[in-house]
Amino acid sequence: MLEKENLTPFQIQLLLYYLTAEPSKRTVTDSARSLNVSKWVVTRTLDTLEKLNIVERLENRKTVLTVPGVKLAEKYQKQRKVLEKYMQYQDIPPAQIKDNAFRALAAGFSDEFMERLAEQESRMHIKEIFAGRRDFHGGDICNYLSDGSYYFPFIIYREQIKNHNNLSMANRGFENPCEVIVKDHEGLVYLAAKTVSAQSMSSKNKMEGRIQKLQYLYDGEFRDGGIDGRYVFFPVTALRFISMGKGRDTLLHGSVCLKMQCSVGDMHMPESTAVFTMFIH
Repeated sequence: MLEKENLTPFQIQLLLYYLTAEPSKRTVTDSARSLNVSKWVVTRTLDTLEKLNIVERLENRKTVLTVPGVKLAEKYQKQRKVLEKYMQYQDIPPAQIKDNAFRALAAGFSDEFMERLAEQESRMHIKEIFAGRRDFHGGDICNYLSDGSYYFPFIIYREQIKNHNNLSMANRGFENPCEVIVKDHEGLVYLAAKTVSAQSMSSKNKMEGRIQKLQYLYDGEFRDGGIDGRYVFFPVTALRFISMGKGRDTLLHGSVCLKMQCSVGDMHMPESTAVFTMFIH
């Protein structure tokens, strides 16, 4: 069974009841009273769950979850928390959140969809926490992020405006968005380098290459970033953030000065310090 067969909202609700209820309360009578339904509804639902090998009835009128049942219930419990928090940030009335969450669980969203929803909920959560803050660093944000990968858009600006343009050529050197990988509340910003081309100032020949060296400004000095294949990376703590806007429109704006060098000859991109800016919206 399990993964391919969607349960109804009430079946999921009953499943979560048996996951969290005290052993002495795992009876038809107690579950019916707790969930405000008739004992007949509970009995019929347990019949179905038992056929699916999710629950097992004992001789003492108690019901327990099977090993697959526990695994499924824990998965639903985790997803339910994500859904309810996400709905709170969407200003859904509290009285409707619980019912809507069970309906959403019954819809059988894919694991990939739930992961992206969890990521979006995390963004909303940290925006709420840091709203109005004027100076904090990326490490503060990582304290509120679960282990995993997060994707954020970025722009790399010139340090000095040139020809009325403040965008750095380095924007062409990386894929957008960047990836932030968090583990144990510590994060690294990963930039995937792309092949870029430019004309040599001396020979006028076309040159191609990738940015392979990166330095980031931290505590007043430039430090070497890491290299992993075509990825370059640096710690999230190097980013200094400010909060802009209010409510849902809050934008967390984090910046750090970078120096980069291309892999071809002495070509630099950019030749001077650039400002990497990441957005959490």
